Amino acid sequence: MKRLINLMLSAVLAGSTMFSAVTFVRAEEPVDLNDGLKNYWNFENVESGATSVPSNDGKGVEAELIGNSVSIVDSEGTFGNVLHFGRENGSYMKVSDYINTSGNTSFSMWYRYDPSLDDRPSSAAVLLQQDGNGRSLLTLRPSGQYHTYINGTDVLSDDPVAKGDWQNVTVTFDQENKRVKFYINGVLDSEKPLGNNAVDALTALFVGAHKVPANNDPHAMKGDIDELRVYEKVLSDEEAMALYAEKGVELEKAAFADAVQEARELYDSGALSPSSPYAQALLEAIEDGEAALAQEDLTLSELRAAAAALENAVNAYQALVPVVLSVQVDDVERTIDSGSIFGINHRYAFNGYGTFDPQTMQVKDEFKALYEQVGFGSIRYPGGTISNLYNWKTALGPKETRKKQIHGFYNNPGQGGIEPNFGISEIATFADSVDSEIVYVYSLARGNAQDAADLVEYLNAEVGTNPNGGVDWAQVRAENGHPDPYHVRYFEIGNEMNQGGGDGTASQQYWTAYVNGGSENAYIQGGMASFTRQYAVCEEDWNQQASLSDGSANMVRYMRYANVNPKTLASDGTITDDERFTAVEEGSVHVYVGNEEWTIVDSLSTAGAQDKAVEIDHATGAIRFGDGVHGAIPASGTQISVSYQVEREGFLDISAAIKETTRQINEAEGTDYEANVYSSYETQSFITKMNDLGANALYDGMTIHPYSGTPQGSSDEAWYDDAMLKAENTGIARVQSYVNMLPEGKVPVISEYGIFRSTDTQVRSMTHALYIAKVMMEYVRLGSPYIQKHCLVDYYSSGADALGPTQQAVIQAVAQEGADTSTGEGDFAFFLTPSAFVFQMLNKGFGDEVLSASFSQQFTMSNGVTSLSSLVSRDQAGNLYFAIVNVDRTSDRRVKLDVSDTALAGKPMEIQLLNADSISAENTLEDPDNVQVETTETTVPEDQTVVIPAHSFAVIKVSAEEKTNTAPIISAEDRMLTADDPFDPLEGVSAYDAEDGEIILTEENVIFNDVNMEEAGTYHVTYQVKDSQGEVTELTITVTVREKETGEEAASDAAIDALRNMVDKAVALGSEDDALNAAIESAQAVLAKEEPTSAEVVTALLDLSEAMQALNTNESIDAL
Repeated sequence: MKRLINLMLSAVLAGSTMFSAVTFVRAEEPVDLNDGLKNYWNFENVESGATSVPSNDGKGVEAELIGNSVSIVDSEGTFGNVLHFGRENGSYMKVSDYINTSGNTSFSMWYRYDPSLDDRPSSAAVLLQQDGNGRSLLTLRPSGQYHTYINGTDVLSDDPVAKGDWQNVTVTFDQENKRVKFYINGVLDSEKPLGNNAVDALTALFVGAHKVPANNDPHAMKGDIDELRVYEKVLSDEEAMALYAEKGVELEKAAFADAVQEARELYDSGALSPSSPYAQALLEAIEDGEAALAQEDLTLSELRAAAAALENAVNAYQALVPVVLSVQVDDVERTIDSGSIFGINHRYAFNGYGTFDPQTMQVKDEFKALYEQVGFGSIRYPGGTISNLYNWKTALGPKETRKKQIHGFYNNPGQGGIEPNFGISEIATFADSVDSEIVYVYSLARGNAQDAADLVEYLNAEVGTNPNGGVDWAQVRAENGHPDPYHVRYFEIGNEMNQGGGDGTASQQYWTAYVNGGSENAYIQGGMASFTRQYAVCEEDWNQQASLSDGSANMVRYMRYANVNPKTLASDGTITDDERFTAVEEGSVHVYVGNEEWTIVDSLSTAGAQDKAVEIDHATGAIRFGDGVHGAIPASGTQISVSYQVEREGFLDISAAIKETTRQINEAEGTDYEANVYSSYETQSFITKMNDLGANALYDGMTIHPYSGTPQGSSDEAWYDDAMLKAENTGIARVQSYVNMLPEGKVPVISEYGIFRSTDTQVRSMTHALYIAKVMMEYVRLGSPYIQKHCLVDYYSSGADALGPTQQAVIQAVAQEGADTSTGEGDFAFFLTPSAFVFQMLNKGFGDEVLSASFSQQFTMSNGVTSLSSLVSRDQAGNLYFAIVNVDRTSDRRVKLDVSDTALAGKPMEIQLLNADSISAENTLEDPDNVQVETTETTVPEDQTVVIPAHSFAVIKVSAEEKTNTAPIISAEDRMLTADDPFDPLEGVSAYDAEDGEIILTEENVIFNDVNMEEAGTYHVTYQVKDSQGEVTELTITVTVREKETGEEAASDAAIDALRNMVDKAVALGSEDDALNAAIESAQAVLAKEEPTSAEVVTALLDLSEAMQALNTNESIDAL
C-alpha cells in the first residue's frame, strides 16, 4: 500500500514532515482571494481549438495562444479545462503589455509536469517569463527546485518537487524589501533575498516558454497548467494556503478515500488476527476515516488529522506482516562473474591520490589493507577524465625516464603535468596482490590504432608472440618485471567523450570537436581534424600559462592533438620514435609567435641569428625554435600558436586493432582470450550510427555513467529522500533507457556512478551507501559486466576539484603534516566510508547465478520511491545470497525468504547488516568505526522471516547444507553431604552448547529432585537442558546424605544466642570488608542449621570476632 504521504501534500515535499505544524495552517479560515487580484485564468470558458483566452475575473484581459504545441484541453478530472503544452518548443500563452515587476507581485498556479514529453530532462522548464528586457519569473530546474531570475540573481527554492503529479506553486516578489517567497502546495518552502536589479518596464507575460521560444535550456513547459492567478501585492501565508486549498482539499479527499479503501482491504486480508491490538487500531482508524469522508464540511486540518492516524495505523499493522521475497531457483536471470563485478574506479594521478609511495614504488600498506578488507573485484585504470590524455608508453620503465602525463582538464588554473609514478606496471603489481581485475580506459584522444594494438600486446601477449611485429611489447613488459601477461579483457575507448564544453577546461571531446561533421562522427570514424591558431604546448604540461615562451634556446613546443608516435626499434635495439610516421599533415602547419607567422624551414642549421624560423617534426608534432645563433628565440612570455591538420583514427579503427591483435594472440598461443570493447560516447545516435554503418560487431556495449545529479533539500531527511528519488529517476532509469536502445547482445557498462555533484557531507554517509546498494543491484540485473563506483580514493575535504567533489570517494585520504595534495606526496591516513562496506558485503561472498526474485508487495516512501530492493544469487555450492536494501528512513520491514521447492528453516544463516542510528552517520579518521558491518551467524528460523531495519542494507547467506547441531553438555558431579547441611541442587552445575554458548540454568532445568536433608540416604537429581535448535540433554547425579558423626555435641542455646547477637552487631556495621562479610555469611549458615554443633558455633564466633577486630574501627571495637 502506498503511504498516504505520497498522496497528500508532502508528495512534493521530499523529506518534509507530512503533518508538521506549518501544514496545519487553517485553510478553512475565510480568505478573500480577490483582494489584490490582477487577473485569473481557469480556462473553463474557452472552446477547444481557440487561440484567444479571456481571463475569468470579469476584467476582459485577453491572452493569446501561440504555436502548434499549446492548446486548451479537457483534463477530465478535478481541473476541467486546462492549458496543455505538448512536446515541441516554441509554443506558449502570451498576455501582451501586461506586467511591470518592479512593484510587488505574486503568482499562483496549479500544474502537472509530464516527464514523458520531456526530451531534455537535464534542462530547466519555463513556467512564467517576461519578454523584452524582462526575465525568467519562475522555472522548474532539473533538480526539482523552483527558480527565479526576476531581479538578475539566481534564486532557488529549498526543497525539490516531484514531476508527474498535480501540484500548486505560489511565488511572491516583495520588491520593497527585495525578498522572494516560494510556497509549495500552500506551505512556505523558503524566503530568500531577491537581488536588487529589478526591471522597471512594462512587458508581456509568457506562460510556458522562454522569451526566446526556441530556447532549449530552459525549454518550454511540458504538461498542463490551470488556476493561474496574478496579484499586484505580496500574498500572505494564509492566502497561499487558501489558494492551495481551493483544489487541494478535493484532491486530498479523493486520495484519502482511496487510502481508506486500501486500508480496508489490508484489514480484510486477515494478515493479523482481529483480536490483535494493531488490527483493532487499524479498524478504528478506517472507521474514523470513513466518518470523516462522510462530513460535508470537512476541513483541511481535520482531513489531514484523519489521514495521519490512518497512516500510522497502517504502518504499525504492516510492520508485523512479513512481505514475501519469492525466489525461483530454476529461473536464472543472468550469470555474472561475482569475483570481479563489484569494482571501483581508480586514478593514477597524484600518486594515486596519496595511496602510492613514489620512493618504494608500491601502494602504501595501510591503504592496501583497507582495499583488501573491502575486496574490490575489479579496478578501473588509469581513471576517468584523468585518463583521456594518458600516454601509456611514456609511463613505462624507471620513473626517472618517464614523462609527465596530461590532465583531462589540462588548462584549468594551476593544472600542470602529472608525475606518472603509478603506471601500468605498478597498477598490475597491485591488482595481482589484491586479486582485482584491471579494466583499461584507452585514450582515444591521444592514441591511434597502432598504439592500441601495441597496448594489447603489452598487456596480454606472451613474450615472443609479437603479433604486430616491430617492438616486442610483451618483452618490454617482462623487462619491467612482469613476464606473465595481465589478461585484460575489458577496454573502454575514452571517457565520457560525448561531453562538450571548453577545450582543456570542461570538454572531453578533444580533437573530435575539430572534425567536420561533428564530434560524434569523428569519435566513430575519425577524420581530418583542423586547428586554427591553437596555442602550442609543452610536451609535459599543456596548460596555456606554461605554453608561453620561456625565452630559452632550442625551445620545443608541440601541436596538441598530433598523432602519438607508435615507436620503433632503432638499429641498436633501443625503442625510439618512428621517423616514417605521420603525426601531422605536411603542408598544413603554420606557426605564430604572438601575431606574427614564422617561417618553417627544413633545418635551423642554415638560419641566421635573427631569422624567425622554426623546424617541424612531422613524425612527432614537435615545433623547434632556434638558439639565437641559428634561428631567433621567441621573446619570453610570448604566446606561440599553430594551425595544422591531422588525420585521426576513431573508435572503429581502434576497436578493430584491439580485436585483431587479440585474435592473433589467441591463434599464436592457442588461447581463447576475450577483448570486450566499449564505447564511451553515451548517446542514442551512436547506437543508430553504428547500426547504419554495419559496425555493430566492433562494439560490445556502451559505458554509461548514470550520476544522480545534485540532491536538494533543506534537511538531511529531505536531501536523503531526493537522493533516493534520483536513484530511481536518473541512476536506474537512465541505464534502463539505454538497455532498451542497445541492440541484442550489447550491454550497458557502469564504470562510474553515484551521487554527483554535491559536496554535502551526506555523500560520505549512510545515505550514499544506501544509494549505492539500491542502484548497484539494478545494474547487475540490467546486464553490466562490471560495476565500478567513482571513485576509490580522494582527499578528505569539504570541497571539490576539477573532477568533482572529494566526498564521493569510498576511501578518504587525510593529509598528515607535510603532505602535499597537489602531488600526493607525503603521509596520508585513510578510513573507510559507509559506502565501502556495501562493496565489502557483496564481495565477501555472492553467487554467479542471479535468480528471479520478487516481493509479494511493495512499499513506497513519501515521494513514491520503492523502499525495498533485492538481488538473489546462488553459488556453485548451492549457497543462496539475499541482498536486500530498505531505504525507508523510519520503517523496519519483515521479509520472509520463500525459495521455490526449498525449505530453509534450520539451515545455517549468516547476516551481514549495514545500519546506523542516522541516515547522516559517517566515519572519520578519529572515529573510523562509527558505522560498521555487523555480522551474525545463526540459523534460519521456522517462519523463515528476517527483519531488515529502516535505512539499512543486508546480505544474507543461507548455506546449502544443514549444519549438524551438537547437543548441549551438562556438567555436574555426585554430591556427599551430612544431614541437615544446606543443599542447592544448582550449586556447581553448568551447561554449555557449541552453537549457543553458555546456557544459564534455573530451577526449571531441575526436572527431578528427591533429596531429603533431614534423613540419611541415597537420593537423585535429574537435570534437563534444551538448546536453540530443540536438542535436549538430561543428566542424573547421586546425592548421598550421611548421618551426623557421633560424639559431635550440639551447641547450647546460650552459645547459639551469643553467635546470633554477634552476627546482628556485625551486620549493623554496614561494612564492605570482604573478610567480615564472609565471616557473617558463614555464621548465618551455621545459625540456619536445625542443630548446629558446639564446634561449629565456636568456630563461627572466633572467625567473626577476628574479622571485626581486623576492621580496627571504634564501631567494631564497641560491638565486641
